[in-house]
Amino acid sequence: MIGFDSFIIKYGYYSIRSLISIYDVELPPEIDSYTESELIPLLRIIMTRFNMRRQKLKTVNTIEDVVDLLKKSNNIIVLTGAGISVSCGIPDFRSENGVYSQLDEFNLDDPQQLFDLEYFKLCPKTFYSFAHELYPSNYEPSLSHKFIKLLEDKGKLLRNYTQNIDTLEQKAGITKMVQCHGSFAAASCIRCGYKVPGNYIEEAVFKKKVPSCPVCPKNLDDAILKPDIVFFGEKLPDKFRKNFQKDKKKCDLLIVMGSSLKVSPVANIIEKIPHNVPQILINLESLIHVPSFDVQLLGYSDSIIKELCRRCDWELGNTEINKDEELKYTLVKPSIYLFEGAKYNQLKSSKITLINALFSGIESDSDDSDEFSNNDNDKNNGIGNNKNQNQSN
Repeated sequence: MIGFDSFIIKYGYYSIRSLISIYDVELPPEIDSYTESELIPLLRIIMTRFNMRRQKLKTVNTIEDVVDLLKKSNNIIVLTGAGISVSCGIPDFRSENGVYSQLDEFNLDDPQQLFDLEYFKLCPKTFYSFAHELYPSNYEPSLSHKFIKLLEDKGKLLRNYTQNIDTLEQKAGITKMVQCHGSFAAASCIRCGYKVPGNYIEEAVFKKKVPSCPVCPKNLDDAILKPDIVFFGEKLPDKFRKNFQKDKKKCDLLIVMGSSLKVSPVANIIEKIPHNVPQILINLESLIHVPSFDVQLLGYSDSIIKELCRRCDWELGNTEINKDEELKYTLVKPSIYLFEGAKYNQLKSSKITLINALFSGIESDSDDSDEFSNNDNDKNNGIGNNKNQNQSN
């Protein structure tokens, strides 16, 4: 394999735009004025991503293979998104009835402003006018949450990396867990950093009021409490990077549930785990930008989880599972199963925007110690860009 500089010299008679187009990346109009030399760094990043992509394992293809893996694996990483909580009554973000569809009254330039740190500092009232819809008050864990707890009880769970902020993992009793995007479990003053338990702001949340810091002088406009969820422009918790550095070396099975994998650096997990480790997708929709899953089980995750437990002959708490009733599915490819509710995109490829190309796990070459560093300017770290696709998108 030739290096990047040698590649540019060898194929220099092609324009950089032409070389970028080979990778199916659509450049936005705002960089039409970029010179060829200014586009070279973009090409380098795109090529890096292409060269590091994982290939599907030829030995893992069927739901029977998934069952076998569940039985024999003892260091399972489960990566979860908001799709596993939709059945609990918690809205996702981008579906027809998701969070972003309910924000018209706030006249935002972009729905993602609701979770933008700088916008929050300017107008915290907007967030707190809607926060009650997200606050985890009386919600109960789904079967998908209980399945993760079951894996932990069986000594099979290495870690649950959750992108969710609803704290249902704690309610399900999961302890081997990292909340990648924070949660409502605590809140901090954006001025002095003073931290309070999450229930301290609960009354303000449901009254749609902005809670003030209990220690700062009362006359300060910026002495306000913000829940400890990761907004666009904030760093992910150090716990995420530190745990993953150890976990990726131990992992023997990766299960992705209810996530679109479009938010870095969490989306990087699928590429950073050794490529010989099996990867299973349990999601409502197929993910065109991540075609390398070994088996895709598409549909409502709670139903799929019950079917997996039935096949494993596992009890799932008090959930009634008919051992003799197989969940119906359609097999569209040897490794892609469509259960009830599945949304399968049959396109083999699709144009992706430059933004998706840059933030769906692409990163420049770096050593392992820096692979999940969190840039303050990387606003794709926020929870609101988590296009959750499992249950009702």
